[in-house]
Parts: sequence; C-alpha cells; structure tokens
Amino acid sequence: MPFLDKKFVSEFVKAAAAYGKSAYQYHLSLEEVNRQKENLANLQCWLRKPETKRVSSDARRMLRGDISQTRERLRAETAYSKMLSKRVTRLEHAIESKTRRLIIKSRPGL
Repeated sequence: MPFLDKKFVSEFVKAAAAYGKSAYQYHLSLEEVNRQKENLANLQCWLRKPETKRVSSDARRMLRGDISQTRERLRAETAYSKMLSKRVTRLEHAIESKTRRLIIKSRPGL
C-alpha cells in the first residue's frame, strides 16, 4: 500500500474538524431560532390577552418593544443559521471530494 500524502491527509482532517464545528454551531443556532420563535409567540399571546388591555399604556408599549426586539433577534439568528447551513453543506461536499481523492490515491490500480 503506498503512503498517503501527509499534506493532503492534513487538509482532510482540517476539513473534517471544520465540518464538525460548523455542524455543532448550526445545531445551536437552530435551537436558538426555535427558542426565539417560542418567545415571540408567547409575547404576542400576552399582547392579545384581555388582562393586558387593562394595564397601563407604558406596560403595553414595553411589551411591544420586547416583541420588536425579539423579531430583530429572530431575523439575525435566522440569517446566521442560513449562513451556517451553507457552510455545512460546502464542507460536506469538500469532505466527500477529499474522501474520493484519498481512496483513489490509496488504491492507484482502481
């Protein structure tokens, strides 16, 4: 069996490590998106409750401000999640191609 190129193997290991890190960050980001969606739904539910209509206008304004901030965080986290999704996909393809090249280099007769 011929020896594998250390530089190429090193690139493969780096790509695999980057994939693992990005996949984990993507998972955490999706959890945060779901949490923000739940928060937004809860805040909007509070705004519609009859009890909320009886509190001061300042309290309702603060609640609307919280809803607005939650929407902004949700938009930002969704954009970050999409970016991570693209990175994970790109790294998956890179690992697949590097795996194919490793197999071809390790078995030149195939």
